[in-house]
Amino acid sequence: MRPEAFPDAGRDLLKVSGRPPAYRPFVRRRIVGAVGAVLLLSCSTVAAPAGRFFLEGDGTVHLINVRTGAGGAIRYRTPRGDYPPSARKRLNEIFGVPPDAPVGMALRLIALLDYLQDRLHGGRIRIISGYRSPGDNEALRRQGRLAARTSLHLEGMAADIAMEGVSGHRLWTFVRSLDCCGAGYYRQTQVVHLDVGPSRFWDETTTRVEQDLGAKNRLLLLRTEWDRYRPGEEVRLTLGRITDYPVGVRRDGQLVHAGGAVAGVRLDGVQTDCLLLRSPGAARALVWTIPKAVPPTTRARIRLSFCQRLFPEMPEATDSNPISVR
Repeated sequence: MRPEAFPDAGRDLLKVSGRPPAYRPFVRRRIVGAVGAVLLLSCSTVAAPAGRFFLEGDGTVHLINVRTGAGGAIRYRTPRGDYPPSARKRLNEIFGVPPDAPVGMALRLIALLDYLQDRLHGGRIRIISGYRSPGDNEALRRQGRLAARTSLHLEGMAADIAMEGVSGHRLWTFVRSLDCCGAGYYRQTQVVHLDVGPSRFWDETTTRVEQDLGAKNRLLLLRTEWDRYRPGEEVRLTLGRITDYPVGVRRDGQLVHAGGAVAGVRLDGVQTDCLLLRSPGAARALVWTIPKAVPPTTRARIRLSFCQRLFPEMPEATDSNPISVR
């Protein structure tokens, strides 16, 4: 099987132990038959369609929105590995995304919820807060609620949830062990904030929301549509957590792994060395086509640099989530 089929997941690692059997000449036929069966099983496993994310369950997630009652068992990934638009539409409805919203729910978040539900053997995932419009998020901030100005709820990349049959603390602890994303735990309500941003964690006493950490584009975030790619495919990129426009992005970046460059990255259709992004729509329209000559790599990141920076507090560059190219 491919190594990436079992991503590092803290306590959820696959472990195999035991002594090898003693082989004897007179059982050669039985051994050959057993080896053949193992090879057939391995081939069928490799040929089985995989999801496009490192952390993903069986393709069906059980949800309910506690405010609207909308929910059900949603098969967001088919057995062939496709992600039907009809399922995406239903997920957006359940998470409270208005029909005219500029973004929908990130499938990476849905895949993560599915993964957690399967691994923890939990019941329905109760959605306390899903998508937020900028107006709704600002209203929460005026009320003194724990809502960041650059909240990933605004980008469909976060949800506040509770999982039936699993305590909030257990869910939070397990997510922390994955070292994959953002997780906040609110003890009084047993609610867990989950997002597919950078790996970090907090509770209600350590949110630092009042410090407005994302001001002046300090927390710019680069995300790809999928985790797994093939040479020749398009990588659709989103630059998020932008508080001030325009943001200048250099046309040429790098695909990096373990601190070293694997390949060059050149944004498609960009005619200038410094591309000025003047709106959220432009920040969601970045594309890089992977050259067919790119060597196979796992857990690599796309690094883009910034030009004509509005503030000295802005980072000089940012890395995407890990991806594999095989």
